[in-house]
Amino acid sequence: MNKAIRLFSALLVISCLPVFAQNLRTELADLVRIPSPDDEAATIILHYNDAVAILYPENPVFIQGMEFELRIPKAFYGLESSIAWSVYSNLSPQPNKHNLDYVAKLVSTQPLPPRVSMNLILPIVERHGITSGPFARIIPAVIGEKNFPLIFKLSPIGKGISPAMEKAEFKLILRPVLGDEGGLKLSVVFPDGAEPVIPFVFIDDKKTDYPQELILLRKGPRVLRVKAEGYKEEILTLSMEPGKIISANISLVPNQPIFIIRVPAGALVSLNGHNVEPDLFGGFAVEPGEHTISIKLGDYSMSRKITAQRGKVYNIAINVEMDIRSNP
Repeated sequence: MNKAIRLFSALLVISCLPVFAQNLRTELADLVRIPSPDDEAATIILHYNDAVAILYPENPVFIQGMEFELRIPKAFYGLESSIAWSVYSNLSPQPNKHNLDYVAKLVSTQPLPPRVSMNLILPIVERHGITSGPFARIIPAVIGEKNFPLIFKLSPIGKGISPAMEKAEFKLILRPVLGDEGGLKLSVVFPDGAEPVIPFVFIDDKKTDYPQELILLRKGPRVLRVKAEGYKEEILTLSMEPGKIISANISLVPNQPIFIIRVPAGALVSLNGHNVEPDLFGGFAVEPGEHTISIKLGDYSMSRKITAQRGKVYNIAINVEMDIRSNP
């Protein structure tokens, strides 16, 4: 019992020492990459003296750390302290299943806890919001991209490994730990033939640079506003989720004045001396400024000047009424 306590204390001291390079001889059960947010967790089967090499994620944008979930087989129940877990960084040479000898830096090591499973979290960015909880412990280190590849290794730290223990399979599940941000890919589209202008983009009423490849936003509802001179303001509500990228394609519509014509059938309409075809009466855009609208119905005609302003809709109508009265 005292021997086990001394060994446990020694391992705790090792886990707190500065990392140092050491020779490491181990067989790799697998070589995996930290999964991306949209990928399934990586599952690896280990035996009591196996290791797995871990590569940096291909797309680390939303990833703040990685979680190791180790499920302990029944053969080790009550004997968990006979096995230690270790994490190594700066693995050299590059991991290969056919190679056994490496140089690496020990990051942390401890005996397995007396539970059916354990959860460890290793931060991979300096600024993270990861905290320890009742179900997961943070390894007190930050391992950045330059410190990869890593190795997670199981090692016996006592004698008496039975045949059942030798055959028992540990299940290691590797997951990314995400921050509270999602990503927005924004595209602002102008009408065909129009000369693009620089749009103003606001998210929750805060001005945001545009263009940029990916806009990072905290989870939850967000209000996107896009403004550009000569175009209607577009407003869109977004629902951001951690680790998710959504696309928003905003097609801007010119905010030119709109004329709507309401006249009896057979009426002739002209604008600034040019005929207006009936199929345009339902609404057509004009340039801001002064215009002359003329309407002719039989022998009756009239003209009016209109000063059109951006963003306004003008309803232009002529009413012809027949008034019949009788006198006593």
